[in-house]
Amino acid sequence: MLTTAAPAWARGELTLRRAALLALEADVRARYVSGEEACGYLCGPAEPSPLCDEVVPLENLANKLHRLDPDTFFRDGRTSFAFNERTFDAAVRRGAEAGRPVKVLYHSHLDTSAYFSATDAAVLSFGTPPSRAGGGRLGPGPQWSLAFLVTSVYGAAPEPRIDAHRAYVWRGRAFEEASFEVVE
Repeated sequence: MLTTAAPAWARGELTLRRAALLALEADVRARYVSGEEACGYLCGPAEPSPLCDEVVPLENLANKLHRLDPDTFFRDGRTSFAFNERTFDAAVRRGAEAGRPVKVLYHSHLDTSAYFSATDAAVLSFGTPPSRAGGGRLGPGPQWSLAFLVTSVYGAAPEPRIDAHRAYVWRGRAFEEASFEVVE
């Protein structure tokens, strides 16, 4: 859970360099073709604070987890994402120390809109994700001071279509949509 004052990007002040957004979209399209949600992060210089200018894709572990334990991980990579939290946490720490903080965690939704699902909210707030029986609940809040970006993608190979990008931030008890700016 967030224990310090949230940085600008985690409060919803977010600016994405167009080149970074295009790189994110390329990752989303490539993963769509391979049949899985994309996930990764955006980082940028400490100043100006809200600027993100670099995309770092992460491996989506959802298919591996589904194969290992389909009862617990009943959704595969086409409808969910999972990443190595230790690896990500280390990247967050390294970025902060290097003056290039991780500012956004992103993932994609295939053939559906760019909404923050109940599963997204539960998992990223360290709550209880829904099970096959339903349910799920929010947790105390994200472990990292970040914004969260969901990108929707539709279509078919060879060129799936990006439909929308939506940013979300934690506002004390829930994730809420936030605006962002794209700059050259």
